[in-house]
Amino acid sequence: MSQTDNLLTVSAIGKPKGNVPLELFKAIRERGGEVEDCRIAQIGDRLTANLLVSGNWSTLGRLETALPGIAEKLELQVRFERCEPRSVNPEYRPYAAEVVAPQDPNLLVNILEFFQHQDVVVVEISTQKYQSTYTGAEMANVQMVLHVPVNQHPQALRESFMDLCDDLNADGMLDPIKT
Repeated sequence: MSQTDNLLTVSAIGKPKGNVPLELFKAIRERGGEVEDCRIAQIGDRLTANLLVSGNWSTLGRLETALPGIAEKLELQVRFERCEPRSVNPEYRPYAAEVVAPQDPNLLVNILEFFQHQDVVVVEISTQKYQSTYTGAEMANVQMVLHVPVNQHPQALRESFMDLCDDLNADGMLDPIKT
């Protein structure tokens, strides 16, 4: 992405038929746009796509004009709007957290409240509920990307997180992202 590029965020949802990701990427490239960031997943029986597209003002204008027709052709619901680049904040460092626990409707709330009380910003969440192949137990896997304040003592946060996991009867991991 160049300094003169503009950004457009695009969210799409629909039934997974054909090759929706390929069709979306082709439509973006045909109009001169470039996908900077992307998350595509099947949630239930729907395909969800969140894309960050860059291009000059004219490129994004062409894409905005074309998206309703593309959505109709692919039988998608699409929402889009112009946005700014993700802010950079050197006052935080990136961490990854993972929790594997017995399924509990309060699991995510408990984890998110914990991080909120620690002044940790949750920037990505991915969860999966599953039945253990070995025991049949209903389980949940939660993966997160976090922004931890640089002035927060890592070992103290990790110990508090592990205490939370013990309280939730869960296994957890909290490690810096090394990129």
